[in-house]
Amino acid sequence: MGAHIVGSGVSLPPTIVTNDQLATIMDTSDEWIVKRSGVRQRHIASPGVGSAELAAEAVVNAVANAGLQPGDVDALISATMTPDHYAPGNAPLIQDRAGLGRVGSFEIRQQCAGFLYGLDMADMLLTTGRADTVVVVGAEVHRGYMPYGDSMDILLGLSDADPTPEDIALANDGRAWSVLFGDGAGALVLQRGTETSGVLASTLHSDGTLFDLIHVPGPGFINYPWSTTEQIDDGLHQPQMNGAELFRQAVRLMPESVIAVLDASPYELGDLDLIVAHQANQRILDGIAKQLGVSSEVVASNIANYGNTTAATLPLLFHDCKTNNRVPEGTLLAFTAFGAGAHWGSVLYREPDA
Repeated sequence: MGAHIVGSGVSLPPTIVTNDQLATIMDTSDEWIVKRSGVRQRHIASPGVGSAELAAEAVVNAVANAGLQPGDVDALISATMTPDHYAPGNAPLIQDRAGLGRVGSFEIRQQCAGFLYGLDMADMLLTTGRADTVVVVGAEVHRGYMPYGDSMDILLGLSDADPTPEDIALANDGRAWSVLFGDGAGALVLQRGTETSGVLASTLHSDGTLFDLIHVPGPGFINYPWSTTEQIDDGLHQPQMNGAELFRQAVRLMPESVIAVLDASPYELGDLDLIVAHQANQRILDGIAKQLGVSSEVVASNIANYGNTTAATLPLLFHDCKTNNRVPEGTLLAFTAFGAGAHWGSVLYREPDA
């Protein structure tokens, strides 16, 4: 009995930063960013707003969208790579702020593939009878990573000063990756369904040999002390990325996992109506369509509006597709993601009849 998605909700910071605004604090342009990534704008959270706050808002919105009350939820699964605190993580903060009561709350760390893993975990909880209603939420506030110095206040509208030469140089050093990311949260509510709809099959993979494709070297408990000012000065608290190899692996492994999850079902590629893929780069999405030989319309995209929101991309995209009537009754879709670790996979899902 595959898990059914019965509600969705999102939370997005009100501040939108366009590529043209980024061009005021670094040497870049809208044309350069769009050509390389497809991103046109992104939301950035205000100081003091963390991923747990956005996640809780998305959970409350999703529960309401499902026509339920917070007390109806039996379990919460939170996916993020940008928690408010190193410990205890976001899950208990979200559980409390969303008013869910003392339900079991899981925190998982598969980065861009986190929400995909959360969907599979929710399906297992529901199909084994361990829960009747589960919420999965992905939320990120990447603001803390951004290499903008005091120029962040300019982007947030908190300062009308000109960026300093030092801050421009800092932003230029990180512009290849920093322009990709945005802040936001999305949540889905799932309940037990039928054998012919809901989650039909899944395939999940990890490969630690690909660990250094994208990782954050420090802080970490491999070091003593685990956090130092030198790590910050050296930029080790920011993502380190092998962009070319990351692209190659993502474009190969996500399509492979889509085919694998279809092979585990009675369906074929031609039966697939929609692919809800991780929104890392429009070129990756185009590569997925090419590898699978499907129309670009099948591979849904909203990266232009949000950028890469890591664990939040899948629920944000599903919510957008649902809101825009792209998931009518009977739609066969595949969720797929590739993230740091490396973690990747796909979940096959049939939208149930009303």
